[in-house]
Amino acid sequence: MKFIQSLNLFQTLAMLGIIFSIAAQFILSLINKHVDNFWAVYPTWIFVFIFGTIVKKYVKPDDHHH
Repeated sequence: MKFIQSLNLFQTLAMLGIIFSIAAQFILSLINKHVDNFWAVYPTWIFVFIFGTIVKKYVKPDDHHH
């Protein structure tokens, strides 16, 4: 549970994106539909998660650069 609480906005968005993409792919297979290049959403979500990790590591919320 601590892992989930430590995620920032980008990481949470990526995790939800992966979960909903898996669900959508499962539903598409149940109704026997095929979407070309559906797999391409997963690298996108991984990129968003990595971006969120970089933001979390290097951007501090208390840093005010004025």
